[in-house]
Amino acid sequence: MKKLYFLLVGGFLLTLTMVSCQQQMPMDAATMSSKADSIAQSQMQAVAEAAMNECTTNESMMVQMKADSLYNVAVAAMSPKK
Repeated sequence: MKKLYFLLVGGFLLTLTMVSCQQQMPMDAATMSSKADSIAQSQMQAVAEAAMNECTTNESMMVQMKADSLYNVAVAAMSPKK
């Protein structure tokens, strides 16, 4: 049991050491600003695309409703009167 405990602690320390060695250097102000601008631009693009997709979907739905309405009126006009 003691060997398992030491093995687990050793593995944890080894993992912690590897993670700490892979940390990046701190960014300067210009790099942080350009990264923030890049992230903001990608998020704004995603929002714009989502809005455009929703607009297109709503437009298609309205056109389909209008077409169905015109079709129903045409069918009613062609049906024999009683």
